[in-house]
Amino acid sequence: MIGRMAVVVTGLVLASVTALPALAVKGDRQVTIRSAPSILSGKVLDLRFADFAQGIWTRQAADCAALTRIDTGSEGAIVAIYRGLLETPDQICNVYGAEQRPKGAQRAALNCVLDDGAETIGLVTLRQRGSQGLSLQDGERPPVYYRFCRAIVPVMSPIGQ
Repeated sequence: MIGRMAVVVTGLVLASVTALPALAVKGDRQVTIRSAPSILSGKVLDLRFADFAQGIWTRQAADCAALTRIDTGSEGAIVAIYRGLLETPDQICNVYGAEQRPKGAQRAALNCVLDDGAETIGLVTLRQRGSQGLSLQDGERPPVYYRFCRAIVPVMSPIGQ
């Protein structure tokens, strides 16, 4: 008896499911997929900073000569950029989307961990200034000009070099 009841209930459920499209109002079951926003059309996002931004940058030449560690520098006086990382004395950030801009510029979205352990997101715009200069604009703040201090040497070099 229970087995027959289960078959009858299953049949009723299947019959009602197959009848749903007839009861649905136009558009109820329609699936639409929105295309990418026009702001992203034709853009290629990267997970690393542009080659022109790679290195250690300081505001003053004296800061470069005395530099031994990024985290011991004064806030706003030094920035290190290497591949997908940006480090300042008070935070370390990871790029999660970077867009190349015309005329030697790049905009990058960052996920940062502050020294106190808090996390934040941000947007920086980098612009190349001559062969030894970098302009860094953090969000809506005014741009800050840095001078090239030195290259960052990779700990491990690729095989065969």
